[in-house]
Amino acid sequence: MEKTKRCLTLFLTFLRIGAFTFGGGYAMLSVISDNCVEKKKWISADDMMNITVIAETTPGPVAINCATFTGYRQKGVLGAIAATAGLVLPSFI
Repeated sequence: MEKTKRCLTLFLTFLRIGAFTFGGGYAMLSVISDNCVEKKKWISADDMMNITVIAETTPGPVAINCATFTGYRQKGVLGAIAATAGLVLPSFI
């Protein structure tokens, strides 16, 4: 039950970030950092810096890579799927 609740929280957090952040992936980084590092303490500031550097060097949008890593760090593959789906769903809608 706890895993499902955390995955839902990841999904809703990144859904809100995806829906209300305009300007692309780099604009989302500060919002992701504020939510995941400062408010929810899911990752450390060093993790966020490392995620950003790695996300810039890997294929794909930076914000999606950051969301995927944060979700994976929290709840493994299901968390990665939940965070990524939440971030990209507003764009598809």
